[in-house]
Amino acid sequence: MKIKLIIGLILLGLVAVVALQNAEIVTAKFLLWQFSLPQALMSLASMAVGVVAGLLFGTVSRVRSRITK
Repeated sequence: MKIKLIIGLILLGLVAVVALQNAEIVTAKFLLWQFSLPQALMSLASMAVGVVAGLLFGTVSRVRSRITK
């Protein structure tokens, strides 16, 4: 149990360092929208979208394989 806490704190520290080092504002354009956010937040948002997409496609794939059995 302690090892998970230690690993979690190390990862939290790494995320904090990345966020502090990438605080400049970047602008992203998507279709008709334009977003201005800190670079660290933009990276985290992109990663979150990728994780959600992966989970969604993985779930759809598992459901399809169960239906065809």
